[in-house]
Amino acid sequence: MKVHRLGLFDFLVLDMLARSNGGSARMGDLAEALAVGPSRMTQQIRRMESEGLVRRSRSTRDKRGVIATVTREGRLRLQPATKTYAGHIREHYLNQMTRQQMIAMGDSCRRISQPLNNSQVMDRFKPL
Repeated sequence: MKVHRLGLFDFLVLDMLARSNGGSARMGDLAEALAVGPSRMTQQIRRMESEGLVRRSRSTRDKRGVIATVTREGRLRLQPATKTYAGHIREHYLNQMTRQQMIAMGDSCRRISQPLNNSQVMDRFKPL
């Protein structure tokens, strides 16, 4: 990810935002989905905002809420990084596995992800 000037957590945040409705999400929802605390997410988004990858704004529904939105620059950096990330997963994990191991892993991932896919928080980040 260094070639794209993104850390792994930067990539995960941008990916979540890009998948969300309108490229925006409440910071609390991002923190919950990525299993980090609110202060960690605030620091992360603040740094990414200084790099032009995201912007922050107040929620129009709840004045206490803060919304993070992926910027054009964030999308431009995310697109090639997604290909690099997928290539690394393939090279370092999938190419090392037998067909049977891949099938078993796929089954396990489906069982693990089903409850996550049914959660209300993750519904906010599904592709449109």
